[in-house]
Amino acid sequence: MGEELESILTQFRAAALNYIYVVDSAIHSSREGLLSKISNALAQLYSSGLLLPAIEPDTSEIDDIPFPRGEWSQVFNALKEKIGSLDTYWTVFDSTQGGVPVQGSLAGDISEIYIDLKHDLQLEEKGHSRSDFLWQLRFSFRSHWGRHLTHALTAIYDRQIE
Repeated sequence: MGEELESILTQFRAAALNYIYVVDSAIHSSREGLLSKISNALAQLYSSGLLLPAIEPDTSEIDDIPFPRGEWSQVFNALKEKIGSLDTYWTVFDSTQGGVPVQGSLAGDISEIYIDLKHDLQLEEKGHSRSDFLWQLRFSFRSHWGRHLTHALTAIYDRQIE
């Protein structure tokens, strides 16, 4: 693996671990402090996610870690309680298609991103090839948590949290 690719992966890992840390330490922040820290972490995560290269996986069976529903529920409920009345927002699911606005949840977005990042980082720990790991990171960002990220960041921005 080239130095540039290793640098991109190091930057992404740092952004992902920072995001996980911010969510894990949410209980120690005020609502406004948490949303400010989350928006900064989301911006770093988005920036580093955009740099992930399109790489073909070595195998077709990458995802062998079950979805942790219990952990997701715990994170979601703690965040929902912390965020309170600022949790819900309205958005259009796909801005290129228009459509009827749907209600979103900051706690839902934040916890979806959190669980996806933890899952994807575990793949490397479990010994998956570098190509499989990078493919999964980019796929997960482009197909799932990237949309949660942009919706959450917009919702926080619209609330003018500093």
